[in-house]
Amino acid sequence: MSTSIHVVYPLESRRPSSSTLYLLHGAGDNASTWQRLTTIEMYAQQYGCTVIMPEANRSYYTDMMYGLNYFQFITEELPELCGQLLHLNPDPERTYVAGLSMGGYGALKCALTYPNRYAKAVSLSGVTDIKRRLRDPEMPQGMVKEMQAVFGRELTISPDQDLYALAAGQISDKHPLPSILCCCGSSDPFIDMNRDFAAYMTNTAFDFNYVEGPGSHDWLFWEEHLKTTFDFLFDRNTEIERGDAF
Repeated sequence: MSTSIHVVYPLESRRPSSSTLYLLHGAGDNASTWQRLTTIEMYAQQYGCTVIMPEANRSYYTDMMYGLNYFQFITEELPELCGQLLHLNPDPERTYVAGLSMGGYGALKCALTYPNRYAKAVSLSGVTDIKRRLRDPEMPQGMVKEMQAVFGRELTISPDQDLYALAAGQISDKHPLPSILCCCGSSDPFIDMNRDFAAYMTNTAFDFNYVEGPGSHDWLFWEEHLKTTFDFLFDRNTEIERGDAF
């Protein structure tokens, strides 16, 4: 089918581009939203980073039970296609993935499933506990049907969809682990699951960083922490590196 991919390619970059960020949208957004509502172009130019923003609809970046294989698209087809078209640097040490809300879940899922493909991952206001999200008693019935299309009628989560299980499965393997940053606003409806995930990840072998501050589940918070994201990706924020923000 036809789909959309929005790309910011820094004008000053040489080919191949020095680094690549796959930037994932939330459930209420599309491939254009990051570019329309934030200063992502400014950061791409400043850091010489190619930013790829794909379309994933409301798939939760998952190979859907009743639908299309969006996780395969994001992790397999998209990098191959963009690598050919844009002459991307294939070095995993220069490849990053980030996203907000549903996209935060997707970014963490990518990095925890394939830790050898991404050097760093960032979740902004992410769904860090998909089981808790699906048990939300206030979830509208229409959204429940959407979730059933993604995860199955019983909303049963398999280990390859559970961020906790994915993280635990990688700790024992002898390969480099990606650095991870999670940011969440103190008034965000996902704040409790982000705090719990941070507490869990802090006690693992991952280089995990957590930033919490004033804000809710909105673009004011995400724009503010877009800077936090790029500081983390390009090692410009010593406080985050030391973990002082947690």
